[in-house]
Order: sequence, then structure tokens, then C-alpha cells
Amino acid sequence: MRIATLGFHHETNTFQSVKTDYDSFANFEFLRGSEIADRHATSKFTLAGYFQSAQMFEFDLVPLLFAFTGPTGTITKETFDRISEEMIDKLKQNGPWDGVLLAQHGAAVTEEYPDMDGEISRRVREVVGPDTPVVMTLDLHCNITQDQVANTDAIVVFRTNPHLDAVERAVEASEILVKTIRGEVRPVQHLVQVPMMINIVKQPTGFGPMKEIMDEVHQVLEKPGVLSASCGQGFPYADVDQMGVSFLVVTDGDAVKAEKQAKLLARKAWDLRAELQNDSPSIEESISRAMNASSDGKPTAIMDVGDNVGGGGTADSTHLLAEATSQGLSGDKSLLLTLFDPTNVQVCISAGVGSTITLKVGAGTDRLHGEPIEVTANIRAITDGKFEEPKPTHGGLRFFDYGPSVALDTEAGHTIVLHTVRGIGNMSREQYYSIGIRPEEYRVIICKGTVSPRAAYEPISREIIMANSPGVTSANMSSFSYENRRTPLYPFELDTTFD
Repeated sequence: MRIATLGFHHETNTFQSVKTDYDSFANFEFLRGSEIADRHATSKFTLAGYFQSAQMFEFDLVPLLFAFTGPTGTITKETFDRISEEMIDKLKQNGPWDGVLLAQHGAAVTEEYPDMDGEISRRVREVVGPDTPVVMTLDLHCNITQDQVANTDAIVVFRTNPHLDAVERAVEASEILVKTIRGEVRPVQHLVQVPMMINIVKQPTGFGPMKEIMDEVHQVLEKPGVLSASCGQGFPYADVDQMGVSFLVVTDGDAVKAEKQAKLLARKAWDLRAELQNDSPSIEESISRAMNASSDGKPTAIMDVGDNVGGGGTADSTHLLAEATSQGLSGDKSLLLTLFDPTNVQVCISAGVGSTITLKVGAGTDRLHGEPIEVTANIRAITDGKFEEPKPTHGGLRFFDYGPSVALDTEAGHTIVLHTVRGIGNMSREQYYSIGIRPEEYRVIICKGTVSPRAAYEPISREIIMANSPGVTSANMSSFSYENRRTPLYPFELDTTFD
């Protein structure tokens, strides 16, 4: 049994000013053939689950191509054409196939295709034909579409946020595929798109209304004949028609049951719609709460929601740093944060470890994310920015590369790590350990993310605060000018109805 695996993985923030070009993938993660196993077989990412499944279910997995980069702006047409053509050529040249496992995200947008994942699945289906099973895994932030459903036999979506179950969902998808190939099941899918959006600050699945929804998903999974049940939380920073919450149920040949259960889940989310909207504190309140927190030896972690790198943030916002300075947060190990600042990294490398230097750091992408902040600091350490995370993290990645990085200790008692690759946010504490910093020892930590850093920082923090900061990933959805979303859509249109 020969099964192909391939993927073109991207979460696209269409409000991000930096377009995603070919080099964004080539310089981040562009893997072919055996390189995929070398990078991911021992990770906690989707592809690791596919490799494990090949042993569990005794099939020959043939990795073809995997292209991935951190969330950024719209993918250029030239980039999509080059990558998708290579993907499809490899699929054609190395066939025939008994089945295909796709590792997609579900929120990718190109200059030509607002539903890139649907287009990829369509092209794959065109190559393998209607009788070869195709199963696709998606990130929980996906905008699931009818095109994606029409061109796959089954879709399986992560069920945790932070995303700690990528391997489990890949195994689930693989089992459905193998049983389909053997004729043991006949997957039938039903998708319900709900006319609502879940605010990014309400998307953690471990508590609150989102936990209630996922508990309901798990109940559906226990029903006889249900092969999979998924919630697509939606990616609110993709200005596309399909943006929003959706539910997908896969049954063994029972279309009526799939429809009934998907509608049941959709109704649950709709009933909780008001509770799934933004209630995060301002940056002023967030810093004040952190500064007034009890001194119990644990840091307070502030999520810089407006600069959520995992959602397309610029990684260089200075709004919270400026507010912390304004409110007088100072003293030894009072504040820890990272900033994307390749220009100043090179200045620091030239100056050398141990030098004292005055710089204006951050806010190099645009003024939406603040103004550069002047600091006088000692250069503590310089590294290549590469590190490994052996424990499960959001998304399951194991190897990280933030490019040449510099640790600065400022006169105010702040520690700032400057890096040269935008990366994918503060998802691993190893980012700091690798440069000689112990985040547990700080009073306040600013994380460039909303949910993705929680897996790393909840275990060491006394409290997680989600700051409603400005930026391309702001929780204040009225700050975005949508042109392509469907209407009506709650909460933009409060009188939206759902039958």
C-alpha cells in the first residue's frame, strides 16, 4: 500500500503588509523526499503522525514535498505557482498511489486563490482521480470550505489550542485513509458554516466557552458510525468569503447522521456566540495588573495579542514595551521580551559581547506596531538562533531557527532578545534557555502571541494576561477593513440569524 504525503502549509494574514514570497518558504522550511523525515519524523508535528502511522498500519509512506513558513501576508501568485507545480509534478511522477495524506493548514490565501487549500486539494484530486482516497489534516484555525470537502474523502482538524494534538490527529486521519483503501469504511462528510466569528482571545480550548464546544465535539466522536468530528475555529485575519466558524462530521456511509451531528455542533457554538467575543484588557490595564501582581516568585505573562506572530504579526511591536516604560516597570529582571530587529542584530554583532550600546529597537516594519524605543544596554550574548525543543509545543515543531540573535540587558533592568527571522512567536522556552536566559526568574514576560505561547509559559507563570494591543492581529476586530468576508456575520452584524 503506497501512500503519498505532501503539504503546502501557511496561515495567511491578509492585513499583513509583508507579502509571502518564494524565499519566505525556501529560507524557512522547504523539504523534499527524505528531508521531510529527517526534519519531522521525531517531532510532534502532523508529519510525525504520518510516519508513525506508516508503521502502525503497515503502509509505505512516500514523502514528496513540504513547504512551510510562519504566518505572514498574502502569498504571491508566483510563489503559489512555483510551489504548487512542483508538488503536483512530484505527485504525478511518483505514482500510482493507493491514497494521499495532505498536511495543510486551512487558512492559506494567495493573490489568485482565496481558498488555497481548496485549490491544492482540487489539483491533487485531479491527478489521482475520484477513486483514490485523499485525507487532509488542518490546523484548528482553518476556514473550512465546501471545495476542500468536495475534493477529499475526509478532513481531520486539530482539537486543541494550543495545538498539542497534531500527531494524534494525523494518526486519526491515517487510520481513516487506510480503512477506506481496504474497503472497511466509506467516509461521508458534512460541513456546516456558521455565520459567526470567534475572537482570537476566546480560541483556547482548555477553558471557557471554547471548552464547552470541544466537549460537545468529543461527545459526537463517541457516537456509533462517526469517524471524525471537527471544529474549524476560523482565522479572523483572512479577509475571505469563507472566514468564520465551521463544523465538519465524517461518518461511515451515513450522510444523514453526518449532517445531523454537524448541525448539532453548529447550534452549540451559535448559542455561545456572545461569550466568544473580545473582552481582553487594554495595554495600560495589562501592564498595571502585571506590575501590581503578588510577589510569589512566578512571572506574569502578557500575551501581545496585536503582535501575535502565530497569526501574522510583525514580531516587532513596541506598544507594550513603551507602556511598561511609561508606567515605570524597572529593576533587575523586571521585563523579558523578544523583537524582530535584523538591523540592530548586526550592529550588536559588530560591537561584540560585553559592549554597552545605545539603540532604537523594534517597530521596523510599520508604524501600526509602535515607534522604535531607545535603550542603552549591555550585550549579554550572541547566538545563531537555532535550538531544539524536545517537548510538545504549539503545532508540534521540534527544530527552530530565529536567525542570528542577541540578548540585551538594558539600564532599566529589561532583557530584550533581538532576532533576524520573524519566526513563529514565543512558542518554546528553549528560545531563551539557548541564549542563557531563564524566563522563570523575570517579573513580567511579554509573549508575541495569543494562544500559541501558553503551552510554554503557563507552567511557569502565575497568570496569563491577554493584552488588547494594536496591530495586524488585534482582538479589536472593528480596527480591520474587511472587503471580502460574507455578510451577515456575527458580531459585525449583531442582528445576524442562524437557522
